[in-house]
Amino acid sequence: MKGTEAKKSLQFKATLRDYTRDPSFPGFVVLVLLIIINASIQPNFFTYSAIKSNFMTFTPLILVSMAQGIIILSGSLDLSVGAAMSLLTCIMASMMTDSIFNVILVVALGIICAIGLGLFNGSIIGFVRLPPLIATFATSAIFFGVALTIMPLPGGYVPSYFYRWYRGDVLGFIPVPIFILLIGIGVWVLFKRTGVYRYIYAVGGNEDGAYSSGIKVANIKVMAFLFAGFFIALAGVSLLLSTAIGDPRAGAAYTLNSVAAVVIGGISLKGGKGSVTGAIIGALILGLLINIIFYLRVSSLYQNFARGMIIIIALSLATIPKLRETSHKIL
Repeated sequence: MKGTEAKKSLQFKATLRDYTRDPSFPGFVVLVLLIIINASIQPNFFTYSAIKSNFMTFTPLILVSMAQGIIILSGSLDLSVGAAMSLLTCIMASMMTDSIFNVILVVALGIICAIGLGLFNGSIIGFVRLPPLIATFATSAIFFGVALTIMPLPGGYVPSYFYRWYRGDVLGFIPVPIFILLIGIGVWVLFKRTGVYRYIYAVGGNEDGAYSSGIKVANIKVMAFLFAGFFIALAGVSLLLSTAIGDPRAGAAYTLNSVAAVVIGGISLKGGKGSVTGAIIGALILGLLINIIFYLRVSSLYQNFARGMIIIIALSLATIPKLRETSHKIL
C-alpha cells in the first residue's frame, strides 16, 4: 500500500511539475488573480446575467485570438485580422434584410469571404514568400480600403431579431455568445486531431527542418491561414451582433489585442511553441482587465498602460519555470 501511495504521489508531483512548465501556466495564474479581483469589485460577477454580459464582449476577442494563435504557431503573423473583421461587418450589414433566409445566406457569405481572405493572405506568404509582417500590413490596408468603399460611415442594417438573438440563450441555458464560442472550440478540437495541426507546429518550430522532412511548408502555411479565417468569420459575426452595425473601423483594436492575448497566453512569436488554449486564456485576461478598469472608473487613457503592464507581468512569470530549470541544471 505504501509503495502504491508513493508511486501516486510521484506521479502527481510529475504532473504538477509538467503543468507549471507549460507556456500557458503563467497566463493561467494571471487569469485566476484577475477573476478574484473582478469578483471582489463586482458582487454579481458569477451571476448568469453578468457572465452572459461579459462574454458578449469577450467572444469576438477570444475567437480572433484563436485565429492569431494558429497563425503565429505556424511561424507567421497576421496584422490584418482587425481589418478583416471590419470588412465582414460592412459586407454583412450592407446586404441584410428582414428575411431569415437572407440573413442565413449573408452570414454564410461572410464566412466564405473570411476564409477567402485567409486564402489570399496564406497564398502571398506561403507561395509568393512575402514576409508575413509586411504582407499582412499591406492586406490590412487593402481590406480597410474595401470596407470604406462599401460603407464610408458606420451604418447598414441588421434585423432586430438577429442582434437580439445574440443577447438570448440556446436551449434555455447557454448564452448565445458562449454557444458561438463553443462552436469555435469544437471545430478547433477536431482540427487538433489532424496531421495538418501537427505540421503547423513543425513548420513554426523549424521551417527548414520541416521542409527537409518532406512537409510542404507553403501548403501548411496556407492551411493555417484558411483555418484561421473560419475563426475570424465567427469573430466578425459576433462583432456585428454585439454592435448591430457595420463599421469599417470596428475591428481596428482587435489586431494588436489578439497579438497581446497570444503573447500573454504563452505562444512564442517565433512559432511552434504554445497552444491555442493559451490564446483563449490571454483573451480572457484582456477582457477581465478592461472590466476592472471599468468598475474602478479608471480613465480609458490608462487602459493601454494597464494592458502593457499585464503583458510584462505575464512574460516575467513565464521566465520563472525556465530559470528554475536552468538553476537545476547548473546545480
